[in-house]
This record gives sequence, C-alpha cells and structure tokens, in this order.
Amino acid sequence: MGRIIKFGKDFHPEFDGWLGEEGEGVYISYISSKEKGQGNFSKLLDELKGKYVWIKIPTPFALMRSIALEKGFVSKIEYFPEPFNENGEILFWKRG
Repeated sequence: MGRIIKFGKDFHPEFDGWLGEEGEGVYISYISSKEKGQGNFSKLLDELKGKYVWIKIPTPFALMRSIALEKGFVSKIEYFPEPFNENGEILFWKRG
C-alpha cells in the first residue's frame, strides 16, 4: 500500500484510524467515528468519491457496509496477500 493518511486534528478529527492511498485510489482501513450517528462516514465517502477514482473497504463493519452499499459500492471477494494469504470481502466503488 502506498501513502498512509492518519486521521487527526488536521484531517477529519472525528475519526480514529487511517486511510491507505494507492495510485488513484484509497483503502479505508479500520476506522472508527468518535461521534456515532452524525453522518460522518457518509460525508467522508462523499469527499473521497470526489477525490479518488476508486475506493476499497476491506472487511467492513455492518454499519459501514450498509452506508457504502447505499452509496453505490458493490461487494466483491478479493485476495489478501501476506500476512493473510486468504480471500475476503471488500466493498468497492469506482468512478463511472
């Protein structure tokens, strides 16, 4: 994975966790909203869709899944290399 983008006081302080930028896309890794029920994840997806060509969410939590599917993401199975060496679910979105 390319550049790691950490959440903090200068970038979406309402989240804990990080994003992984790779080429024209971004991975949303383990993230957690500090203010549940405020629409933060939905707003983050909208912002990222305006900036990146593709977005992947590996092993999403149930609420993340629901919001992402409503926003046009599709569920796919993808191979996860070292250290996992297994197939897993990923939610995927790609600009039209």
